[in-house]
Amino acid sequence: MLPHGSRFYFSKLSDGEKDIYNSISDALDRFEQTVSIRAGIGRLSDIQKIFEYILLDNPGFFYLDKRRFEYSQSFMSAQIRFQYDYTRSEAEQFSSAIKEKISAFMRGAINRAMGHLEKQRAIHKYLQAAIKPEYENISRDSHSVVGALVHGFCVCEGFAKAYKLLCDYVKLAAIVVTGESDRDGKREPHAWNIVRINNITAHNDITWDAIAGIGSYTYFNLCDAEISADHSFEAGFFPVCVPNKINYFYLNRLTAANEAEARRIIAANADKAGFSMKFLFPVELERIMGFGFPSGSFKFNDAQNVVTFMKTK
Repeated sequence: MLPHGSRFYFSKLSDGEKDIYNSISDALDRFEQTVSIRAGIGRLSDIQKIFEYILLDNPGFFYLDKRRFEYSQSFMSAQIRFQYDYTRSEAEQFSSAIKEKISAFMRGAINRAMGHLEKQRAIHKYLQAAIKPEYENISRDSHSVVGALVHGFCVCEGFAKAYKLLCDYVKLAAIVVTGESDRDGKREPHAWNIVRINNITAHNDITWDAIAGIGSYTYFNLCDAEISADHSFEAGFFPVCVPNKINYFYLNRLTAANEAEARRIIAANADKAGFSMKFLFPVELERIMGFGFPSGSFKFNDAQNVVTFMKTK
């Protein structure tokens, strides 16, 4: 099956819960039907939490149905019986297909000379091109790396788990974050990632950047305050993400602290077919359009204060 990577959720468990986590993970690796644990070290609610944590840490366990399992307990031991979404043969076929996709990505986009930030940019770019957001015909695959990396269509959970799996392959520490998002005034459950790059932790929402189109980096390496403009999460549970200089707009000198800086950035990029910039001061689209852009079209993300400009052809 697929290899394991960083285990953030494992680190949040007690010693007894970690033992259960390891026992379940070992059994899932072998596609076993049941696993036995010591009686008294896990209540049903604890087992449900551990299942959730295992699947967030290990996108390669896509074949487990986390919603259905049998739990029985005797005086000496407890037994967990798994329910799988696929046969072992099907799971192995999907795992092989995913490995082939990742191997092709590694050969074509990753080399030994690349730094961590370059590898992260390569993952971001690859997933934008390889996966389309799934709005209809949502199935079990839409929530996993099967939908993301085999079928090429998935929802946010599939995007976040594919991002985590690719980070595991290039040795970047990544977390699947679960919370809520506020898009067009509608709050709904959402998943994205926190990645550790050069000792800096930052939020990344590949789903929303994929929706915006290839080349969008609005949600690339944001701090807690930035992501909180349109996302919510249990802040005390996840690593703190402080303001950083590895955000796409800081890296590319596309941040404007005032109108004069905005006009300089626009003039410097006027020959390009399109570009984005982030305003560090309050603005509205009507005001932005008066900053001296060439003739073209605008998309404005008012939550993140980011405008994307495309020149008229």
